[in-house]
Amino acid sequence: MNAGGKVILVVGPSSAGKSTLARAIQAAAPEPYLVLSLDGLFASVDERWGSGGAFREAGFAYADQADGSVRVVYGEIGRRMLAGMRRAAAAHARAGVNVVFDDMLLEESAAADWAEALASVDALLVRLTAPLNLLREREAARPHPRKRGLAAGHTALHDAIAADIVIDTGATAPAAAATMVLEAQLAPERVLAR
Repeated sequence: MNAGGKVILVVGPSSAGKSTLARAIQAAAPEPYLVLSLDGLFASVDERWGSGGAFREAGFAYADQADGSVRVVYGEIGRRMLAGMRRAAAAHARAGVNVVFDDMLLEESAAADWAEALASVDALLVRLTAPLNLLREREAARPHPRKRGLAAGHTALHDAIAADIVIDTGATAPAAAATMVLEAQLAPERVLAR
């Protein structure tokens, strides 16, 4: 660990409450935190490399699964963008900026790449969970358009991730979850610090 900034990495499937928790942490923390996200990366990608674009196979696309769920998949350009995104979060911390990063892991290798990117950074890994029926309800109730089925498509992947703290957002309010995260940040050993 270093004397620079800290990274709180919040992971979980779609509709688990990652963005809500990130803002609650930002509001409750005694020092400033920058909120970054996978959605922010997606918003900055030219539409040609997005889900409906001509180059989506190289960038990012939705993939319907046999069980009716949906996964976000990516090609070589998407892989590079994701790797850069993770290293940018680490660079912020090395520059002395605290970061809360909201990420939906797209595949198993994402956790290992995050660990590599944050190897010399004071980092805490928070995994959010909630019952799948609640995730589906939240997904359906979103006011802005979002592909339905992402919660089901990415839940099992997140369930397998070892984390410093696991929070069920179906049973824990955002303010209480933020307090739990900030208290856990004081623990000496963390998953991403190993």
